[in-house]
Amino acid sequence: MPTLPDDVTAALTAPLARVDADLAARFPSGPGVRQPVHTCYVPADQMRATLADDWGAAALAALDTHAGEPPVLAAVTGIPADLAERVHAHVRRVLATAPIADLRVDFEDGYGDHDDAEEDAHAVAAADALRAAADAGRLPASYGLRPKSLDPAVRTRGLRSLDLFVTILAAGGAVPPGLVVTLPKVSAPAQVEVFCDILTELENRLGLDAGIRLEVQIETPAAVLALPAIVAAGRPRLTGLHVGTYDYSAALGVSAEHQASDHPAVELATALMQLVAAGTSVQVADGSSNLLPVGDRAAVHAAWRRHADLVRRAWMRGIYQGWDLHPAQLVSRHATVAACLLTGLPAALARLSAWTGTVGSGTVGSGTVADEPATARALAGHIQRALDAGLLDHADLVFLRPPSARKEP
Repeated sequence: MPTLPDDVTAALTAPLARVDADLAARFPSGPGVRQPVHTCYVPADQMRATLADDWGAAALAALDTHAGEPPVLAAVTGIPADLAERVHAHVRRVLATAPIADLRVDFEDGYGDHDDAEEDAHAVAAADALRAAADAGRLPASYGLRPKSLDPAVRTRGLRSLDLFVTILAAGGAVPPGLVVTLPKVSAPAQVEVFCDILTELENRLGLDAGIRLEVQIETPAAVLALPAIVAAGRPRLTGLHVGTYDYSAALGVSAEHQASDHPAVELATALMQLVAAGTSVQVADGSSNLLPVGDRAAVHAAWRRHADLVRRAWMRGIYQGWDLHPAQLVSRHATVAACLLTGLPAALARLSAWTGTVGSGTVGSGTVADEPATARALAGHIQRALDAGLLDHADLVFLRPPSARKEP
C-alpha cells in the first residue's frame, strides 16, 4: 500500500493546476502550419502575377547555364556524389512546378524610395497580382507582404500600404489562403500588440473570417532582449520569428565584410529565438545571403557555394527556413535542402522503424542507438519534411507502423 493517501496527494498537487493551465497556454505544442523552406522577398514595384513562374524559369536557366550536369551542381554545392543525379532531378522538378514556397512583397528595405502616389499604386497592383495568381492556381502556399516598420518616421506610410494591400486582396469578402504579414524592425512588445490590434480592426471592417498570420523580424538588440515578451504579445496570431541578419549585425557594430547569418552574434540571436519559440508552434527563420549568383560561371558558383554552406549550417542547427533574394538562389536552396534530407533519410527511416517496432516491448530502440520518444519525434520530423519536399512517398512508410497495426499483404 502507498504511504500517501490519494486525497493527500491531490491536496499537495492542487497548486499545480494553475501552473498546468499556464504552461498549456504558453506551450501548446501543436503542429502549427507547414514550414516553407524559404521566403522569397520581392520589391513591391517588381511584383506581377507570373512572378513565381518567372523566378522558376530564371532559376532553371541559371541551372542549365552553370550546372547543367549533376556532378557540377553536386561539386559546387557540396552534395555527396552518390546523390547528384537525384538532387539535380529534384531541383529541376521543383523549379518547374513550385519554385517559391513562400513569397513576400517587400515595401521595406528592398523597396527603394517612392513617393506616396507610387507606393499606393504598388500596393494595389501587388494585391491585384497576387489575386490573379491565386485565380490561375499559381499562388505560393504562403504569401504576403512586409510593410514599413512602426517607427514614427514611416509608421503612417507603412500602415496605409498594409491597409490598401489587404483591402484590395480581400475584394469579394475573402483573401486567398496563406496570407502572412511580416513586421520589421520591432524594438518593443507594445509595437507587436498594437500591430495585432490593427490587423484585428482590418479583419473586422473587411469581414474576414480567417486571422491574418503574423511574423516578426528580429533585427534590433532590443528585440532580442525582449523575445519572451514579443512572443507573448503576438499570441495567438504570431507564427514566425525571422532574423534580420544585416540590420542586427550592423546594430552590434559588426563590419560589413563579416555580416552574415553564420556570424556568432547572429547565431546567438537565432539560438535565443529557437529557445523562446520552442513548444509554441512559432517557427524560426534564418536570414539571407547577400552574395548573389550573378555574373560569369565562377561568380555564380562562388555564390551558390556560399549559399549552400549557409543553408546546410542552418539545417544542422535546426533552422529549416531562410530568405532568398534572387531567382538563381533557388538552385542552391532546393539542392541543399534536398541533400540535407536525403543524406539523413536512411538513418531516420531505420531508427524510427526500429523504435516503432520496440515500443511496448520492454526495450528502447535497437542496434547501436538507444532512441527516446523525443528523438523519435525528431526523426519523424525529418521524414515529414522529406514527404513535404516530395522526396518520399507515404507508401514507403508502412513499416513505421507498430507491428500490431500492420496489415499483412
